[in-house]
Amino acid sequence: MQLSNICIIVVSFIAMLLSYEVYEYAVFINFISSIACACYAYMGAQHTAFFLAWCNVQAFVFSPIVNVSEQPSVKLLVLFLLCLMFIALGIGARRN
Repeated sequence: MQLSNICIIVVSFIAMLLSYEVYEYAVFINFISSIACACYAYMGAQHTAFFLAWCNVQAFVFSPIVNVSEQPSVKLLVLFLLCLMFIALGIGARRN
């Protein structure tokens, strides 16, 4: 596994842990990580994409910003990114 993949995985995992209660704005890193997850899934790196998807779903579900947010645009953005990740996972799995 390349160093850049490992760095993205570590940053996404740490952002997931921080977004619970310590530093809730770390969930924005998971927004970027979900786009990286979609790219990995589309290219066929399924194991990396599944781990990033798990981190991102956990961060979005338990993040106080997303849950308390009264703006529907934030929840729509999260829903769009989750759909994007899992559609790319499906396309990448079918291609392999």
